[in-house]
Amino acid sequence: MRVSKQFALFGFHFCATIFVGLSVYGVALYMNEGLVKSDSLLSSAAYAAVVLASIAGICFFGREADRRKSEEAGKTAPPALPSTKKGNR
Repeated sequence: MRVSKQFALFGFHFCATIFVGLSVYGVALYMNEGLVKSDSLLSSAAYAAVVLASIAGICFFGREADRRKSEEAGKTAPPALPSTKKGNR
């Protein structure tokens, strides 16, 4: 699937923000409650699914952004200079 550079950067930053937010939320819950209180299986599975989806989004959108950057770099690369070796004329 091909996405534009702007959408790839937005998706990358969005997924990274979600991942960091969920990580901070998880650490805050652990610091306040510890492992004494257990969540329901459904909420734990949903939390894990969102974390995994955000990691997959970071990988996908990061790869797409890198592809767009390399395509742009290839288009703007200066032309190769002719060889200046003496004797090969």
